[in-house]
Amino acid sequence: MERTLVYIACAALLGTASCKPKYDEVSPRTGPVTEAVFASGSIEPKDAYTLTSLSDGFIVKAYVTEGDLVKDKELLFRLDNRQQNTQVAIAETNVEYARMNADGNAPALQQIRAQIDAAKVKLVADSLTLARYERLYTTRSVSKQDLDNAAVAYQSSLSSLRSLMENLRGTADRAKQELANSRSQLQNVRAGNQYYDLIAIGPGRVYQVFKKQGDLVRRGDKVAQIGNPDSIIIYLDIDEGSIGKIKEGMQVLVELNTDKGKTWEASISKIYPHFNEQTQSYRVEARFVKDVPGIISGTQLQANIVTSRKENALLIPAIYISAGNKVVIKKGDNMDTTVITTGIRSDEWVEVLSGVSAGDKLVKLK
Repeated sequence: MERTLVYIACAALLGTASCKPKYDEVSPRTGPVTEAVFASGSIEPKDAYTLTSLSDGFIVKAYVTEGDLVKDKELLFRLDNRQQNTQVAIAETNVEYARMNADGNAPALQQIRAQIDAAKVKLVADSLTLARYERLYTTRSVSKQDLDNAAVAYQSSLSSLRSLMENLRGTADRAKQELANSRSQLQNVRAGNQYYDLIAIGPGRVYQVFKKQGDLVRRGDKVAQIGNPDSIIIYLDIDEGSIGKIKEGMQVLVELNTDKGKTWEASISKIYPHFNEQTQSYRVEARFVKDVPGIISGTQLQANIVTSRKENALLIPAIYISAGNKVVIKKGDNMDTTVITTGIRSDEWVEVLSGVSAGDKLVKLK
């Protein structure tokens, strides 16, 4: 008899276990819900520019460090320009020689003038000889050959004089041109000195310094980043599926990688209309509502953009919704599947606009 009772008790226990529901139940609740779009990004100064070297050289002096405020045309870095100074000295010497050659009393011009004076004397002598031979020829005192030789000598002297005078003008013009060219060259090499002094092209703050004193800088190298200290911008990358939800003025909750666990409030200020093929995302700008102390340009961050919010929404857990917005409702011992209309979605909760009521029992199979 005792063995039978034990068997019956065990059978009852097994029956109870086999009838235990293999699903979870929940009823919709009313409460606040917030929908947000996650985005990653970084902080950059707006209207920032990169100070770039236009020459090769070592940085012999760095006058600023990160965080410094600078004025327009302020000297920030100076490169070694000893080689450039040598070029300037050579150019100055060339100008001096060119100036001497272009002077009216230059030796080359004086030599040509002396040749012209001698040619003039010879031309006068040959002219007198030709005139005398012409008179003598009329009396047949000289031959026709003698007269022709005298005429040839005169024409040769005249051509020589003209050639020398042309040479004088050409030499003087070339000397003036060489002086102009050497002065232009001097101006160019002097202007090249400015490329060794890296100056600010507007007031701003030094956010990053890429090269320090003593570093070798090549032409085109980035030396520093400078931007407007009053225009810190949050740049966010938004995926294609979420960009349609973003509007200007929306609240953004930002967490900086340099200050984990602390949230800063910002708001959307601009939405760029183009798609970035490289990042496969859209770019959005946001600005902090309040100043953030110790902000560093280039800081990486994560953000949640609040796209919708409702205080009294009918909510069900997101895990109770299957594909096609279907849910299972328990009605007594029966279960029915129905399609619901959803509204705001958070990570865990979904707002229900229609399809279920507050008193319904929702079922999720285990």
